Amino acid sequence: MSDQRWTERTAEYPLECEHCHYPIPGEPVASDDGRYCSVACREAANDTTLPDPQAYKRVVTGIEPIDSLVPNGIPADSFLLLSGDEGTRRAELGIELVWRALERGEPAVVVSLANPPTATLERFYQNGWNVLPALENDRLRIIDCYTHRLGDRDGFSAQRTEWPTFLGEAASDAIVEVRDPSDRSEVTHSLAGALDDLEMSETGLVTIDSLDELERVFQDRQVHEFVEEIRATVCKARFVPIVAAASRADEDDIPEAEYVFDGIIDLQLTDQRAPNTRHKQLAIRKLIGAQFLPQWIQYDHEPARGLFASSPNTGPGTQQGYEVGAEPSQPDRP
Repeated sequence: MSDQRWTERTAEYPLECEHCHYPIPGEPVASDDGRYCSVACREAANDTTLPDPQAYKRVVTGIEPIDSLVPNGIPADSFLLLSGDEGTRRAELGIELVWRALERGEPAVVVSLANPPTATLERFYQNGWNVLPALENDRLRIIDCYTHRLGDRDGFSAQRTEWPTFLGEAASDAIVEVRDPSDRSEVTHSLAGALDDLEMSETGLVTIDSLDELERVFQDRQVHEFVEEIRATVCKARFVPIVAAASRADEDDIPEAEYVFDGIIDLQLTDQRAPNTRHKQLAIRKLIGAQFLPQWIQYDHEPARGLFASSPNTGPGTQQGYEVGAEPSQPDRP
């Protein structure tokens, strides 16, 4: 190792390795073409150049209540659970996460269990978000785990009105039909195929609209095993985050072991603010690998704008603000 001292380095601004882009904790391993943190990086630099980790390892969702609680972004290798009461706009939050990814120019995959693909797409239009360009530009896939569970699929198609018929035809190339949704391997392979087609590695987002519905389709511990498998093969291997929605879990409900999730976002309705009024609140219960504010934040929703932080004196169409509750979430724990 060279005994040269790099005087321009300070504790606040350490040198970065020219291969992995992480800070060099000791003396650099020098070469003619740069400074490296290790011999491994110096040797690997001859063949490859790693991307800057800041470019893909953190995700700013674009959703105000979440980003205000996680100011430095969500780790991109996270599997997140949206756990919430009915009426908390849980489904709209899942749809908005996809839309914000598309707005950033990233691809997205939606695993649709609770609705047919046209109804899933209609959720975007109900919020004023036109996804036809994303479908045509091959940036959005729908994994259809619903249609083949219908007893009369032909009758369902024949009864659709003009708009869902048009939408289904326009999206036909972007819909991946799962013929046996109860077969965990088929669902997993369909998801992997969609990710490969969209070249989703270190970019994009996957959402699963209902783990409750997945429990009805699967049996025994398959939901748990499915989560573990795609967490490893999608989140950890590809650095593509997954967000799955579920109703608030009781002791005997799925997910049977919440420890398999890297992060949990709780959504709830509360009567505590004012008599005869139910407000929606959101909090981060846990998020491995990121700092977050351990607070409840009140929010509301309106089309086009999506979810936004609000105070008891504000509502749709009024001046934006937010109210942080005194009720803390559980501490961030590994």
